Amino acid sequence: MRTIIYISGITGGILIVLRFVGIFMEFSLNSLILSVGLVLIGLVCLPLYFTDKYRQNKKIKKIIASHKGKDNQENMNTKKAKIKGWDMNTSPFHERKSGVTYEGGNIYGKVGRRNSRRSFLK
Repeated sequence: MRTIIYISGITGGILIVLRFVGIFMEFSLNSLILSVGLVLIGLVCLPLYFTDKYRQNKKIKKIIASHKGKDNQENMNTKKAKIKGWDMNTSPFHERKSGVTYEGGNIYGKVGRRNSRRSFLK
């Protein structure tokens, strides 16, 4: 359905623009080009767009209504364990190398360097 909406809207728009160019270029059947463009936009594209939007909003409301009375704890992801303390991966003194650090020092601007992070004690 969306492809029909896009095709009819783009074709109708091109025909309307072609009609306005045809005013200056004296194309034959200028009024027919305008009427076909307006029919494509007014009677095909816009009604299909509004029905598609209505169906999409109806589907979203149905999904929201189906989840409305449920407990939030059921929907939450419980796979992630709570951190109880420091270990090898969560230590504040663990040297992490991620992100981009920018160092100045040249006349052309800053240079980005990957896999290094600024640390407090270095």
